[in-house]
Amino acid sequence: MSSGFKICKQHFVIALALLLFATVTIADDEPDVEIEFASLLLQDETYLLDAHINYNLSEQAIEAVNNGVTLTFNVDFSANKPRKWLWNEELFEVRFPYQLKYHTFAETYQVINLTTSLQLNFSSLEAALSSLGSMSELPLYNLPTHEGFAPNFTLQAYLHIKSLPLPMRPLAYVTPGWYLRSDLYKWQLNP
Repeated sequence: MSSGFKICKQHFVIALALLLFATVTIADDEPDVEIEFASLLLQDETYLLDAHINYNLSEQAIEAVNNGVTLTFNVDFSANKPRKWLWNEELFEVRFPYQLKYHTFAETYQVINLTTSLQLNFSSLEAALSSLGSMSELPLYNLPTHEGFAPNFTLQAYLHIKSLPLPMRPLAYVTPGWYLRSDLYKWQLNP
């Protein structure tokens, strides 16, 4: 009976280790949106925004896209004047909306920049998400520049739940897999 208990205990320990490994593996693949970097470059008196965003979609979002639901992602950029005693003064704000679609008959994923109407087609979801996350030299017209202080810049990317079809919205608001939002990415230019 003692050897049977040892074998059972060993199986339990192995099963527990496999369960913990599976949990860690799943946690590494949690859906999220992460901004790797963002920067501004001044060229011909116009600031150009460069950023790279990683979109790791949930199973629900992937299933929805593959079944013909269009996902809209917004990327919000803002410039703020820092203040010591009050909240920062907002100087400039712009939103860049993008759509991700899947065309069943053509078996292609499409990324649409709703600001410029540029449409790009891809044969895989990974390639489409990579393109969705690559923001290169987007012009920021009328970005105010002031001398004497360094403005704070922020960038945030998120799934726009209100753009989902109406029947999907209530569930999307309460399901964690639909909450795809990056942390606020902050940086500052030297004055």
